[in-house]
Amino acid sequence: MTEIDTQEFFNQKNSWSKYKDLILSYYLKPYLPKVASLQKPIAIIDCFAGPGMFEDGEPGSPQIIIEHLDTFSSKSENIRGLFIEADPELHEKLKSNATSSKINVDVRLGNFQDHIEEIVDIANTHTTFLFVDPIKPTQLKFNDLNQVYSKLKVNQSIETLINFLSNGFLRGILGIRDKITKDGSIMPNHDLTICNDNIAGGSYWHDIILNDQLSHEMKANSIAEGYTKTLEDTHGFNYVLNYPIKEKYSHGYPKYHLIFGSRHPDAFELMNRGMVKARREFVRTEFKEDTLFDIEPKEEVVSKNDVIKIIVETSKIIGNTSWKYLRISATQNSPCKYTDSDYNSAIKDSIKKGLLLSNSKGNKIEENANIWPQT
Repeated sequence: MTEIDTQEFFNQKNSWSKYKDLILSYYLKPYLPKVASLQKPIAIIDCFAGPGMFEDGEPGSPQIIIEHLDTFSSKSENIRGLFIEADPELHEKLKSNATSSKINVDVRLGNFQDHIEEIVDIANTHTTFLFVDPIKPTQLKFNDLNQVYSKLKVNQSIETLINFLSNGFLRGILGIRDKITKDGSIMPNHDLTICNDNIAGGSYWHDIILNDQLSHEMKANSIAEGYTKTLEDTHGFNYVLNYPIKEKYSHGYPKYHLIFGSRHPDAFELMNRGMVKARREFVRTEFKEDTLFDIEPKEEVVSKNDVIKIIVETSKIIGNTSWKYLRISATQNSPCKYTDSDYNSAIKDSIKKGLLLSNSKGNKIEENANIWPQT
């Protein structure tokens, strides 16, 4: 994307950007008080910050982050924001838009790779949330944040939310497919192949691209799944979520995928809840507002029986476990569709109906209660 494209991108906030920022906002509100209990300083880092605000007056990610940090600042003084922007003109706008913050906000000029050492220093001492939202796929190599993620191995708390531009990556590959293939296979040593391996974090995309039985949507989703699995395997994130963002519900393929990584189950559940809330808001806006009838798609209607089925089937797979781990495992099996509250309600109903057995009475949530399948 050229410099003028970058400028034009921030003229007006697109619907898919609003959808993405809903998820960011929904997550930060419960995240800040949750991590504050760790009694450590907190840092939110926006690696591709932009100007902070769109020309049409809509807030960008820095404004959303600052709003949450300011709101929480009365409860904790040890919080800070770091915003990085490479475009000089957008950087100047960002500095201006960030001046209203009541807390410690730093604005840096340059590519975020130029500031890796500062990010690593922050991650050494702070509970850190990284928001990584490039405008084009080539702006982010998979291993760019290796030094930061490595802090996971020394007991630091790091969460990351990445905008993986799956559709842009796929379109770019399809545009060069003839150049990088020979005799029906992708040439692994071709410069363009190596470049895209670096973006994707591996070569898993080769077979996906060459599989002509897959639709464009299936290829985009499969590449995002490969990216998510690589993030989990390479950087030690035990809990990952992969969420497609579409411009319209009916569209055949996503604009991009939001990919979340954490090693803490509580963060995983908070992000899943944020993604579910945003999904339901997206569906409500598209299908219910300004209409005479409720035409919500059947697959988006929350059915208690469906949630109970997921809970019971998950219990049969994992056996005797705690209430909390059953809920988290069910979320992993069916991510971004049901909240922790939906699963808690389903667990209680399953116990009452005798579908599951437990040392809990089933009339209240008991995170450490043992639950096992009926045999």
